[in-house]
Amino acid sequence: MEKSKKMCAGCHDNFYNVNRKEGCWCFESATIVERIQVGVWEPPPYKRDRVQKCLSCFRPDGYAMLKTDDCRVVESYGEKP
Repeated sequence: MEKSKKMCAGCHDNFYNVNRKEGCWCFESATIVERIQVGVWEPPPYKRDRVQKCLSCFRPDGYAMLKTDDCRVVESYGEKP
């Protein structure tokens, strides 16, 4: 997977890609990472099967992007976080 501005869709800072000549200041240094998108209303634990590839700077409104090794991420719901 190659980094592209299409990966910015849904990010809070995507506004700058459209409205600033230079685009978003995070894009150049961003890397592709694996994260788990969690709604701010969702209580832990969070299943690991929700892993997705995104840019390291991606931050959608109303969600947190957790690293896969976060202590609240589990393989199955029977595990303790």
